[in-house]
Amino acid sequence: MDNKVFFELVHSYRENKLAHAFLLETNNPEKCYNMIRQFLKLINCPKEYKENCHDCNLCHLIDTFSLPSLITIYPDGINIKKEQILDLKKAFQTKPVFSKYNMYIIMGAENLNASSANTMLKFLEEPEDNILGFFITNNKENVIDTIKSRCQILLDYYETNSSSLINDDYYDIAINYIVELESVKIEALLYNKDVLLPIIKDKNTLILIFKNMLFIYQNVYFSKLNYEKLNDKNDKVAFLLKKDSNYLLKKIELILKLLDELNYNLNLSLVIDRFVLESGD
Repeated sequence: MDNKVFFELVHSYRENKLAHAFLLETNNPEKCYNMIRQFLKLINCPKEYKENCHDCNLCHLIDTFSLPSLITIYPDGINIKKEQILDLKKAFQTKPVFSKYNMYIIMGAENLNASSANTMLKFLEEPEDNILGFFITNNKENVIDTIKSRCQILLDYYETNSSSLINDDYYDIAINYIVELESVKIEALLYNKDVLLPIIKDKNTLILIFKNMLFIYQNVYFSKLNYEKLNDKNDKVAFLLKKDSNYLLKKIELILKLLDELNYNLNLSLVIDRFVLESGD
């Protein structure tokens, strides 16, 4: 799963900083919905989560929309009605049995009207530790202010053409850089100066290299969760499967942070040196 928001949520969970409610603006509600369900599998797993492990019944219940503590609400006609929220409140009067949390997902959050939104406020103004909420919308500006102001807002956008992210030339640069840093253990700062910096033409070039590195680390992370072999294209970094999952998450989070900083930091040498200095084993 190549999804920045997923890893932001995982990081917040691992740092014990998970908000009680999220508003996600997305250009693909179905993918966003599936991403949230994947995240909910991870945080509710009674063991160490891995996809399709079949060690417990939790994932099956989520996949078959049968988990009592996970409720999805869709607009009933034009709006989401007050009665739907009242039913949600009633369902969450008891503690969850099969999961750690009671969870709700509101599809088309912009369809909450004043009445249904006001009924939601108890969840948002007096949050309980074991209740998590997700509001999905195609335009956060159309969501009523009483909801929007009480949620952590995330932008979950998907590339319409994923091939535009992965360029073979930059992919090879990225994977060789990872091998040199992680396996060969070269003098990384010198490598940055002598090898990497001369081929970085501009900020966009470095962004493409980092995006390819992000793609590689994410593939390794999910292959490790699934106990799957990497595809041939990533075979060079198969040694990373021996790394701890938290180590891989740290690399992913660092690359995401540096990609954000590249929006305003034009000192490319400083950025790649920071990647090395903050990577540490």
